[in-house]
Amino acid sequence: MEAISAVATAASVAANLGIHRDIADILSRQSFLITIAKALILYGAPTHRIEETCALLARKMEVDASFALLPGLMTISFSDPETHTSDTRHLRCTQGMDMYKLSKVYTIALDVLHGGGIERANKELEKVTVEKGYYPVWVTVLAWTTSAAFVAPLAFHGSWLDTALAGLCGLIVGLLGVVAAKLPVYGNVFEVTSSIVVGFIGKAFAERVCFSAVTLAGVVILLPGLLLTQSIMELASRNIVSGAVRMFYALMYAFFLGFGLSLGSELWDFVSGTNYVATPQDCMRGLNPWWFFLIFPAVSTSINIVFNAHPSQWIGMTLVSSVGFTVSYFMTAGPQVTASIAAFAVGIAGQMYGRLTGKLSYVPLLSGVLLLVPGSVGVRGVLALIGSDPSQGFNFALVMVNTSVAITLGVFCSALVWYPFWRKSTFMNF
Repeated sequence: MEAISAVATAASVAANLGIHRDIADILSRQSFLITIAKALILYGAPTHRIEETCALLARKMEVDASFALLPGLMTISFSDPETHTSDTRHLRCTQGMDMYKLSKVYTIALDVLHGGGIERANKELEKVTVEKGYYPVWVTVLAWTTSAAFVAPLAFHGSWLDTALAGLCGLIVGLLGVVAAKLPVYGNVFEVTSSIVVGFIGKAFAERVCFSAVTLAGVVILLPGLLLTQSIMELASRNIVSGAVRMFYALMYAFFLGFGLSLGSELWDFVSGTNYVATPQDCMRGLNPWWFFLIFPAVSTSINIVFNAHPSQWIGMTLVSSVGFTVSYFMTAGPQVTASIAAFAVGIAGQMYGRLTGKLSYVPLLSGVLLLVPGSVGVRGVLALIGSDPSQGFNFALVMVNTSVAITLGVFCSALVWYPFWRKSTFMNF
């Protein structure tokens, strides 16, 4: 009897240990899905692919889960059909941009998708999430300065004086961005106050520089064109609620920047007692286009640093961006056709980069799309809307939306052409 009792006890203990292992394994897989969903949002994965990526990983790990993404909120629901129970998690996180960490997350997710161990993936993912940013603060501020300075002649036909003044504005905006990161209370008014300062400085030198080139270049990193393009992509992907919310936010964001620039300009008029009216001749002092061969790599590298891209990613991002810039520069068609073809070229170049290197193609593709987005058009529209020509303001806003749709069409068509030949899914890509 004692032997039978001992055997029964051992069997019971073994069964309990098996149950505990199964529960621990389920919790480990759920923890991985929660962590990677948050990482995808924090590090700037394409918003219209996050739900699809998480669902793909859940199916691979045999976890019954559903995902719903809203701006600032990710809802994950785990269900157990055997016990008829469910567990819902709400993750509050703001979307950020960190291309280096995003590439690491992509590698981890791809390894799990190919059958890698969950425990190891959890440990690697935890290491990524606790890592500090690759660049120190002063390098990021310098990148803000350089990008603002050289975008003025590259995108807004500015002169050398415009370049210097736009660099000063970019430096100030970068420093204010550091303050906003450390003081959340100031972060609520960061964009408006930055644009007020830039508008004030731009109007102070309006007789010597191109006001629109200096002000728009000074806030170039804050321009909402990329956000608007992402919202159009979400709407095209049938993510109606999230896309509509992001689109409204992008339009209001453009209004904030335009209002701040206009207010800063009026403040200078009030302080100085003058009211200089800018003329088209002020913006006719552009640089020789041959300078663009030196200026473009500097702009691309600066934007890469702002997006926390690793130096090993710079070459691919710069090459893909140069493809889009070259097409848009030499195309003589209308803005919608030019944007569509340039975005299509960027998409093909980005996918080719991913195919040749085995790395995430979204990283260089994002930098290429960023230089095509119409954020400056929207801010110009708000300036006209607040100013003396409301009809022109509405036309500019309409052009901004049309150009975003054109870019979305070009990127999606590049995926349509590329994926049937090379891949079976759009895993973490546009």
